[in-house]
Amino acid sequence: MSSVFSSVFSAVNGFVYRCANDSDYTMQFMEGSVRGLTGYDSSAILSNSQVSYVGLTADEDKDRVFGEVDAAIEEGETWDVFYRLTHAKGHLVPVRERGNAIYQGGQLTYLEGLVVSADAESRLTGKLDDLVSDTRQVNQEIIGLTKQITQSLRALKMLSINAQIEAARSGDAGRGFAIVANEIKALADENSAFTEVIHAKLAAHQ
Repeated sequence: MSSVFSSVFSAVNGFVYRCANDSDYTMQFMEGSVRGLTGYDSSAILSNSQVSYVGLTADEDKDRVFGEVDAAIEEGETWDVFYRLTHAKGHLVPVRERGNAIYQGGQLTYLEGLVVSADAESRLTGKLDDLVSDTRQVNQEIIGLTKQITQSLRALKMLSINAQIEAARSGDAGRGFAIVANEIKALADENSAFTEVIHAKLAAHQ
């Protein structure tokens, strides 16, 4: 059996397990890349010989892991949870676990599942978080530019009303109309510049 698991996990950094449903998730069986993920031989973790599996789980992740596993057991479903293990050398190792509860005679007897490296997933998540952050920043810039355009459009509306009034008048009022017309043109040019910036930012972000 050991040679079979070694062959299966030769190309995958992961291991299968069977454990008790207790506060330590006391491991009864582990086979695969246990040392690769934890830095410990399985013998050091089985029956909590040197360390417990829960003891290897990052403190910040423990409550969430327990919560998700307990919820899945209660619903009679498979759990799929991401968390980090503390390697024997001290660094954190991201992993993903899929498991389920095993019953015998209607009684929950143990938990079993698969734990695999989530390095690639963790890196992708980091890149996605950066992208979301960049998107928020770009969106805020676009919103700011849009507000400026809105304000300019309001000013244009008021000026166009004034221009209509000036146009209806005679005599010296014509000079006032010319001034207003120039202001309208200036604001229109400003709006055009804002619009070009928005289009450029959107194109670059896409």
